[in-house]
Amino acid sequence: MTGTGSPHDLSRAEIASKLAHEIRGPVSTLRGLAGTALGHYDALSDEERREFLELIRHEATRLETTVEQIAIALRLDADALRMEIGSHDLAGIVRVASGSVDIGDHELDLDLPETLPARVDPKHAGSIVQQLVHNAATFSPSGTTIDVRLMPDRGEAVLSVTDRGPGIPPERREEVFERFASWRPVDYETAPGPGLGLFIARALTRAHGGSISIEDAPEGGTMLAVRFPMEGRGGTGGDDAADL
Repeated sequence: MTGTGSPHDLSRAEIASKLAHEIRGPVSTLRGLAGTALGHYDALSDEERREFLELIRHEATRLETTVEQIAIALRLDADALRMEIGSHDLAGIVRVASGSVDIGDHELDLDLPETLPARVDPKHAGSIVQQLVHNAATFSPSGTTIDVRLMPDRGEAVLSVTDRGPGIPPERREEVFERFASWRPVDYETAPGPGLGLFIARALTRAHGGSISIEDAPEGGTMLAVRFPMEGRGGTGGDDAADL
């Protein structure tokens, strides 16, 4: 096939290539785990069978997360983002979305008000939370705590997600928001994932008329802070776009 194509066409081809690359790993692992478990099934104890099932579940979740991130990135690239912003309880959205993420053996510490109305699209605000919590779990030591905080501040709702990882140097903080970000902190060079989590989080935050920043956590690690408009500030629309 010849021709230069449009920027969107080239970007979609890049995304499709990345998708193929990213799914090979978990699919290969799933095939190997299932094959080994079936081949030795009668000789395995119940505990060993449970271990195999847990490994299979983990890899399936990893695969699902990757596919979901690629799907969102494709829609963002196609400008097919529909925002249905209104007044919603952001505290409830954060509570549900953070609890839906597979964080392994990390502990989730929530500090949320009972309710906090903000101008958000519930689905996409929940996706922002999921991307940030997943990122924190990926780049922080096993068994450490992930802190999720939400509070009002001068007409904005401020969501922060803090990990206990190695942190992100100031000179890398813009880079990690890029699509397919490849930089990884020391000791996390082989962390899986297509490098789309923070790209998606920033794109969705900006679509809300909000902002996202990276700060050093008080006790070490990284704090990602998202500011959402509250009542009295305008949101963005998107009635002429396709559903995400």
